[in-house]
Amino acid sequence: MSLSRKQFQFGIGFATVVLFLLNSGCNSSVDTAQRDSSVGTAARITVFYPDFFEDSANEIFTQTRWAVDSNLIRFEENLDKSNDAYYEAQFEFELHNFSQMQEEDIATKNNMQSAPLVWIIDPKSKFEDIKQSSNKKMAHAKRILKDTNIDNIQCTWISNVWSVPQVVLMINDLHSDGENIKSSWFQANQKTLFTITKQFELGNTTATKTGSRHPSLIQNRYSDSLSAAIGANYAVKAMLSAELKLVAKANDFLWLRQETGNYHSNLMLQFIAGSDSLLDQISARNTLTKKYLKTAEGTWVEISESGQFPVRKWTVIGPFGQEYWMSGWQTELNTNRRGPFIRRVIRDTANQRHVAVDAFIFAPNQPRNRMMRELEIMVSQFSLSQ
Repeated sequence: MSLSRKQFQFGIGFATVVLFLLNSGCNSSVDTAQRDSSVGTAARITVFYPDFFEDSANEIFTQTRWAVDSNLIRFEENLDKSNDAYYEAQFEFELHNFSQMQEEDIATKNNMQSAPLVWIIDPKSKFEDIKQSSNKKMAHAKRILKDTNIDNIQCTWISNVWSVPQVVLMINDLHSDGENIKSSWFQANQKTLFTITKQFELGNTTATKTGSRHPSLIQNRYSDSLSAAIGANYAVKAMLSAELKLVAKANDFLWLRQETGNYHSNLMLQFIAGSDSLLDQISARNTLTKKYLKTAEGTWVEISESGQFPVRKWTVIGPFGQEYWMSGWQTELNTNRRGPFIRRVIRDTANQRHVAVDAFIFAPNQPRNRMMRELEIMVSQFSLSQ
């Protein structure tokens, strides 16, 4: 699907970023007084293990079905949750032994142990002391998020151990020196491990004077200013990546986009006024894209309802009541261009409307997991200004 900006015909004019922003500077707005800020890649888990466990770690994470292409499976084939590969493709893994924990990460310049998501395979409980919570009255205090026993393996998720924000999972064998921590255990319990880890990943934020920060998103004064302007004009709170630029807006629509020569990543907001009951979201989304995303050739994107890319719908109870979620693939009419999307709809009772936040990408032959997870983080962090 070619969604080049030159192809679009809008019923509204382009909104220039300069007029819309409070400040377009590019300096980081992260609190510089925070010494150990976490920086990393969305959907990546840094795994540490003892030297004697190297063969087992490689078997678990590189020689099992976990080796499926995590960049493609989840969003390329849109697998059902009953399929084991659905959970195997949630994350990608970077393996290191304990001796590398304090080595410098080439990409972030932080110690490797300062990654946003860390799993530690600790058969002999070498790191048992880090489970001790710090003073909870302190800002960014370390604390235990969840502590549970899974088939004689102790699994403890802890926040802010070496960096902020951060989630660390400690995996301890309670009855041996690691004989029970093996591929079969991970395979049997992957759904639990991934579901809990992803829950903490999506909410892995820290509050600053300029808004919430997430370690997997590039955020600076540009994104802060854009978020503030959106909040002032639409009464919503959005956590945005600085890579997204405003390209179009209307009373019922807002579109942000990152475009390169290889892919484009998009975030849309739709405001459905006067809705006491939620409209069919397939129809609502198709109407929106036909109105605002029509190309010069007269085509537009619609949700694919083919068996190859099934549409998933589910509801959850969120901070504003029941939320409606939908994911699947969109296709450009009369072409073979397509890409994945995810949509979340919140009822805004105070303003008598529904607000839909919608993310999608077009990235042929590109790794999509990281890009889609970054968008999913923004979708999950979106909220109402109440």
